[in-house]
Amino acid sequence: MHVYIMRVLYIDIDSLRPDHLGCYGYNRDTTPTIDGLAADGVVFEECYTSDSPCLPSRTALATGRHGIKSGAVTHYGHGQWYNEPGEGHDQDPDRPLSFRYLSESGLYTASVSGFSKRHLAYHFGAGFRESVQPTANTGRERAADVTSVATDWLDRRASNEDWLLHVNYWDVHHPYDSIDDTVSDVRDSGPAPTWPSQDAINDQQGMTGTRTADLWPSPELMDRLGVEDGIVQHGEWGMPVRITDREDFKHIVDGYDASIQIVDHAVDTLLGKLEAEGVREETTVIVSADHGEALGEHGIYAEHSFPHPPCQQVPLIVSGPKIEEGYHVEEKIYQFDLAATLCDLADLDVPDRWDAKSVSSALHGNSFDGRDHLVCGHGIFTFGRAVYRDDWVYIRLLHPGVFSYPGLYNDPDLPGGGLELLHDRSGDPHMTENLIIDRPAIADEMRALYDHWLSRAVNSWDTSGEDPLARTAVESGPFLYVDPESLLQYYRENDRSTKQIKVVEQASESLR
Repeated sequence: MHVYIMRVLYIDIDSLRPDHLGCYGYNRDTTPTIDGLAADGVVFEECYTSDSPCLPSRTALATGRHGIKSGAVTHYGHGQWYNEPGEGHDQDPDRPLSFRYLSESGLYTASVSGFSKRHLAYHFGAGFRESVQPTANTGRERAADVTSVATDWLDRRASNEDWLLHVNYWDVHHPYDSIDDTVSDVRDSGPAPTWPSQDAINDQQGMTGTRTADLWPSPELMDRLGVEDGIVQHGEWGMPVRITDREDFKHIVDGYDASIQIVDHAVDTLLGKLEAEGVREETTVIVSADHGEALGEHGIYAEHSFPHPPCQQVPLIVSGPKIEEGYHVEEKIYQFDLAATLCDLADLDVPDRWDAKSVSSALHGNSFDGRDHLVCGHGIFTFGRAVYRDDWVYIRLLHPGVFSYPGLYNDPDLPGGGLELLHDRSGDPHMTENLIIDRPAIADEMRALYDHWLSRAVNSWDTSGEDPLARTAVESGPFLYVDPESLLQYYRENDRSTKQIKVVEQASESLR
């Protein structure tokens, strides 16, 4: 099968954005253990999930394909379901599930995660020889619960040959719990990010929608959990009902960073177990995420609700035998390229109809071209896709949900109905200015990349001429986590602006 004994520990951290890790330049001491892995391995600076958030992203990793081809592009409705290719008992050999393919080729695969149950993603768990749900509280299990199950597995199997263990941590996804002993550590290690400034937060007031500066919780969440002193009782840390100043922002980012540090401590425990079993130096350790989290960008806080870099850019760190040390890769890749890379490391052919491409040459410090551009879909709160090329990001919304975003024209007389954004991340890293009208040549180039990708994908063997994201947008809209009718009632009862009421009225009418 392969030329050396293969042991892989894949640490999958929900909602982790890379720029809050020290190895990606963060000033706070959130990730000393992961930073150590990065120093001994390869760091991919420009890794993006092909489909966000959780269900589409992990399905893409498990299939090596874009969501438009697998069918899984959102968390509910028509776009929730994975269309497994094959017949009877046999999967299509050209489009197999990645972890199942590795398992059938001789690698003992296991997963410690409640993800499959939380998102009804049984195709994900089915790809592993073992799929262990660490607690009955799927999606809310704490790091200690996950780590105890993972270390028990390593007790039994770490010294064996040829295994892959996937360990999934949820702590970085809100609500932020069990962090009281950690918050002071991250605060003492450095100040909170300087952006968003107070002026930026002021400019975000009056936005429409939840998880925004103007209103973080949905009305249903406030009714169910209660509000005290402007804080909705969302977990132990709570969340501000509105983000109106820097202190509100610091409260959120302190909870986020403390949760990251807790997971980093858990990673240290796992590495210690590998050391105790005598296989630490022989194990390839991978750290990544399913998606990131906005912390003020486009007016969104502590949520993965928009097709933009805070949501779609993820860390990818690989450390282990035969891996280059201290190497940073700047070329763009999809996160699902990891599926093809694992095949390469196991000396397996990459299936013909995967979209994933191996990045193993970069792991060995060799010449690596990466991808010229990426097209990444998003399917919750809003439906849309982003195109990434060089320092540009182009965003096209298929459905804006109940949201109004700064700089979004939303004008049917403009190309794309005005539901487009164009940002130059080199000069405007927080994407505060929409250049879709000011830079028409770049906008046209990015539109062409998007349209060409969409045409090829929709007309591929997999899709039968249908875009499942567009179909779900038409059928049900991106309203799983916010009800337009209840939000409209809340706005009316709380004397919100005419503009905000109009936006939600339009969203509500789209359901009829």
